[in-house]
Amino acid sequence: MALTEQQRQKKANQKKQKRSTQTKSNSAQLLLEKITPHLENPFYECLMPNNLFESGIGNILITRISSKGEVAVASFIVDVYCLGVKKVLFKTMPLPEYEKVFKPGIRESHGDYPFAKLKPACAFKLITGAVEYARQLGFSSHKDYHSLKAIFGEQKLGICWSRFRYGKDKMPSYVKGPNESTADANKIIATLEKSCGAGNFHFHL
Repeated sequence: MALTEQQRQKKANQKKQKRSTQTKSNSAQLLLEKITPHLENPFYECLMPNNLFESGIGNILITRISSKGEVAVASFIVDVYCLGVKKVLFKTMPLPEYEKVFKPGIRESHGDYPFAKLKPACAFKLITGAVEYARQLGFSSHKDYHSLKAIFGEQKLGICWSRFRYGKDKMPSYVKGPNESTADANKIIATLEKSCGAGNFHFHL
């Protein structure tokens, strides 16, 4: 029996969704394979911008260093006001490149604000706390977040006594990013209205 146009479209969408899921899975697996060899190396430093909770978003760097001076860099762009981990990056480079090129470039992208060092346990707590805050609001973090989180390893990181308060003025706060369309922004606001109720969050388009 011949398929109707609606049935053909449904099948095509199912195949497209399946391919998309497989691509995401492959991407996550490849990232994990890149990170794993570096987990035997000690942490070099963990950094966050000093103004993270004033600006609402910033780049948190987690680094490990090998005995040969190769630095593995895991970068999490974290929205502590609303959306959790928005973007991730993993790179390896020689220590001089990290210190003289990569790290200054990150600082420059943050308006040359100084960065503060964090204990690995506190960096982990900060990032996972932002992800959990976003989840409670109805948002999923970047598709490769869970893979990149492997940079922390499986050994106990110790205790972090720092407390991190997410949101702004005790409420979620969404600021439309440069890579978010009007449709994206409207969807985010609709999600906040559903999870928080109208008037219980800030937004700026």
